[in-house]
Amino acid sequence: MPPRDQLADLSDSEFVRAILTELDRRPAFAAVRDQLATLLAMGPTLTAVTEAGVGQLVEQALAAARAAIAEQNVVLGQPMLTAVDVAEAVGARGSSNRAVASRLRSRGEIVGVEVQGRFLFPAFQFDLARARVHPVVAEVNRQVTEHGDGWAVARWWMTTVDGHTPVELIERDPELLRARAAQFCG
Repeated sequence: MPPRDQLADLSDSEFVRAILTELDRRPAFAAVRDQLATLLAMGPTLTAVTEAGVGQLVEQALAAARAAIAEQNVVLGQPMLTAVDVAEAVGARGSSNRAVASRLRSRGEIVGVEVQGRFLFPAFQFDLARARVHPVVAEVNRQVTEHGDGWAVARWWMTTVDGHTPVELIERDPELLRARAAQFCG
């Protein structure tokens, strides 16, 4: 994308193309990219009457993006492991670190969230003392990952219901954890 002082020299179509190219490089904007593209394409032809309606659409898109970012921050505010950390956490030796985490994630035993092209894994999923994935976590993850992506499932693990998050129920009440998972899937 051209430096800011060069943006003023771009034609409208070149400006729109530069903005959309930059949005394509930023996964955090994927949810609103198409809406912004539509608005940018309409920009030169909007009338005063439609601008008011478009402003509301923009505000709604921004509110949705802010809500998504806030939810992601709840997840990212928790201790997270890299693929290398996952391999160490489960005591894997002699194999590719990324392969261990990828295999566990593809089997649905652990949840990972993609951040800037790499996966991070919430640390609560691991029983470090026994070098394994908590068995009840693996069981529940296999069930809930069929009903949501990594971000949705990670948020579910950290959502308080009746005073407790599913994370808090791993050791305290595995049966209630299983019941909450069934509700999530139902």
